[in-house]
Amino acid sequence: MNCVYCLENNMLHNRQILLSGENLYLCAPLGQFVEGYLIIAPYRCVGALSKMPSDYFVELEKFTAAVMDFYAKAYGTTQITYYEQGRGGGGASKDEVGGFPLHAHLCCLPRAVDLHAMLARDYVKLNVSSLQQLAEIAQNEPYIYVESMDERSVYIATTCEGRKELERKRLKPAIADRLGLPGRGHWRVYPGDQELEQLIERWRNT
Repeated sequence: MNCVYCLENNMLHNRQILLSGENLYLCAPLGQFVEGYLIIAPYRCVGALSKMPSDYFVELEKFTAAVMDFYAKAYGTTQITYYEQGRGGGGASKDEVGGFPLHAHLCCLPRAVDLHAMLARDYVKLNVSSLQQLAEIAQNEPYIYVESMDERSVYIATTCEGRKELERKRLKPAIADRLGLPGRGHWRVYPGDQELEQLIERWRNT
């Protein structure tokens, strides 16, 4: 199965690529369950952000700052959620159920979503001060990174069962439910075409 986020596979249209850097790019993906849903991904197919070369993180911080500036101007909000399901942090290279490759990507939402309370019930919470600490904190484990509500944290499991669960976990449906948008958490069910076009237009005009 072709990787969605490897640009040479042409799974993303050129108009969806909003910003290109040396090692990373910003895109407007399908599945706009909330208009403004953005993704930052490396060109290289690595399984998790924690597996990226250390010099990529300077650019990653610049991209998150660009997203923050866009959200403030286009949506009038500084309430943002960044999250990554570092499903390949432990070495997994593809989704166990769907079979698709795991390509690191940071998800961005122009909403504050309190994922911390939900995740802390099931996983160990480790505070981080910057994305550059991911590799050090995750320690070759699958993980979830969340930056929201003025808090940055990495969540890991302590059992084999918990690690497998993290490699299979789907956060997007849970986030859609918490935002009062049930049914929008699966991009095939709700591709969000109208929201996608509106987002691209906002980016062009901001």
